[in-house]
Order: sequence, then C-alpha cells, then structure tokens
Amino acid sequence: MTDKIDDLEIQMEKASLLQDKFYLILSNSDEDSFNMTAYDTTDEDSVPDDEIPAGMVVLSGMIELLENDFDRVWDAGMARLSFVSIAQAFSAEVDSEEARSITDKVLAREDNIVKVNFGETQ
Repeated sequence: MTDKIDDLEIQMEKASLLQDKFYLILSNSDEDSFNMTAYDTTDEDSVPDDEIPAGMVVLSGMIELLENDFDRVWDAGMARLSFVSIAQAFSAEVDSEEARSITDKVLAREDNIVKVNFGETQ
C-alpha cells in the first residue's frame, strides 16, 4: 500500500510542475536525511544541440555539490540561516535608519525562498 501512496505522490508532484523550468525538490525523509528529485520540464527541441541552458548547468552543479561536497553545502546553509537570524534580531532592536537599511537588504535576499502554507494536513 505504501508503494501506491508513494507512486501517487510522485505523479501529483509531476502534475504540479510548470513547463520550461528546472526543479530541484528536497523533501525530509527523517530527522537526519532528505530525498532529492530533479525535474527538467524544458522542451529539448527548442534548444540548439550545441547549447546547454544555464539552468541545466546550475542544476547539475547543485546536484554535484549535494552529492560530493555535502559538508560545504550544509555549512553554507547553516551560516546563511545564522546570519539572517542575527540580522532579524538586530533589525528588531535598532533605531538607526542607516542600520535598518542595511538589514533590510540582507533580509530581502531571503525572498528567494517563498514559504507556502497549506493549512492543516489532511
């Protein structure tokens, strides 16, 4: 039964993808690990054979780093999360317009990760 549920989840995931995009989907599998799935929804016929799309190069590089230099990726992620946390705390405590301008720029970079709330799990 679990295999059918997993297959259905994969099919639903694929159905939610948009055309002409590269996706790297990470999902937690347990407390200490995650699963990674990459999708390419681009039309191969629209790209000349001698060109490799920049998105494909970057996606391949990200997969390479995750598979072969995971500690570096982990450390960079932890550093970024710590930096943003400190910037948020600093921004909440400071009264200076100049300091707030600097922290606003730092926090604006977090807009690259869009949090979506689906409400209660059914």
